[in-house]
Amino acid sequence: MIKHSIEGKWYEYADADRSDANEADKEQLSKVEEKATYLLSRDIDVHNQCQFSYCLPLEIFLVSKQPLKEGEYFWFRMESKRNASEAGWLNTVIVQGTAGDRISAMQMFIQRSPVHALSHLNTLVSRVQKKNPREAFSILSVLKELFINEILPPTRKLIPLSKRPVGELEKQLEKGEKAAERRLIMWKFESDLKKLYENFVMALESLSNGMVVNVCAEACRAALDLLIERPEQEQRLLTLLVNKLGHPNRKFASRLVGYLMKLTQKQPNMRPIVVKEVERLIYRKNISCRAQLYAVTFLAQMQLNAGDVELAASLLTIYIGLFRILIAKQKIDDKIISALLTATNRAFPYAKNEAERLTKEIDTLYKVLHQSNFNTALQTLKLLHQLLVTSEGISDRFYSAFYRKLLDVEHSAKQQSQLFGLLYKTMKNDSETQRVIAFIKRMLQLSVNRSAAFAAATLVVISKLIEERPSLILVSKSANVS
Repeated sequence: MIKHSIEGKWYEYADADRSDANEADKEQLSKVEEKATYLLSRDIDVHNQCQFSYCLPLEIFLVSKQPLKEGEYFWFRMESKRNASEAGWLNTVIVQGTAGDRISAMQMFIQRSPVHALSHLNTLVSRVQKKNPREAFSILSVLKELFINEILPPTRKLIPLSKRPVGELEKQLEKGEKAAERRLIMWKFESDLKKLYENFVMALESLSNGMVVNVCAEACRAALDLLIERPEQEQRLLTLLVNKLGHPNRKFASRLVGYLMKLTQKQPNMRPIVVKEVERLIYRKNISCRAQLYAVTFLAQMQLNAGDVELAASLLTIYIGLFRILIAKQKIDDKIISALLTATNRAFPYAKNEAERLTKEIDTLYKVLHQSNFNTALQTLKLLHQLLVTSEGISDRFYSAFYRKLLDVEHSAKQQSQLFGLLYKTMKNDSETQRVIAFIKRMLQLSVNRSAAFAAATLVVISKLIEERPSLILVSKSANVS
């Protein structure tokens, strides 16, 4: 019989052997699985008989398989009586107790011996699957604690029976080796546990899609804690959390940004995987702008280190790709554009070593700039300015493109505000005085045919530039005497 020590965990005495082959022979696997089902069922029956009645073998099959020492027999005898009495009381509670007491009793059985209490775990998971929000809410925290503290291995994923070296074990079973039987029981338990945990994750997905926000939040919180602490089903749990960035409740979606931030802080090695999952969300068809905004907000807050060159370059590729999509769809939302600019500014210093990869993206932005209307071009100029300022500096190509686009200036007050802000930052830091003067002349020429507000704004910008750069005013000019 498998004997579980209260102080230990089942995975400490279970092996993690895997088969070299991709899949075991189906006929052989079916035969071994049938044997495993019988052995596990028999072991559970023997365990229950010992739990609910006075049962004490002279040698207890503990993890160490050590025989009883002199003087220990009386202690084990009294302990067995106490355990039998306690198990009987817990079983009575499960049958006749209140809902909360039944949950607590099943929890205690699972903690005593997970291998022999899979039916109780299955009962708890089934109740979560019934989609009763109130009942699920009360059970989620219990299941989460059980999976983290008692059931799931912390350093590896659960192994299905089909991935085990069943051919090797079958030979040992034919010889009637007890060690092989115990090994097969543990394999079967782990395989069944994997399926059961997968059902639990599916139940979490269902609850997270419900209309009751508190239950959604509890399901997502459970998914977050499980994802941080245990590797099992990590991809599905991550997808569950990322998808909730598009939740219609803004407070809840904002909370999910915090959840994902906590995940990347606790598990920094998962950042590339998280970024890939968020990228899939951003580029999904029919995704809302608000979901994209929350996704970009999260990515912008992600911690980057000096060695995260590849990660930073991936982020920039996402930002520029999303920018192109928004421009193509004419969905220029101030909030998301602002978030993209902030995110780009933060990621670019870490990606300078990926200059060749980013140059292609910048070339694409220039094509967008030349082929679009002024509103789109202005947003593209702002993004290019952000990229160039944080890299090698603003190039002649940028100044030339900006100078030509000034002729396309439209009359929207909102656009003019952004235009003059960008114009001031560009001219203020330009080391070529003659080029700044050329920009000033172009703006004065445009002011003649524009509104009074445009002309006034032009004069204000020129005034501020002269304060910063007095050399722009020529107080004297040498005469050209022939």
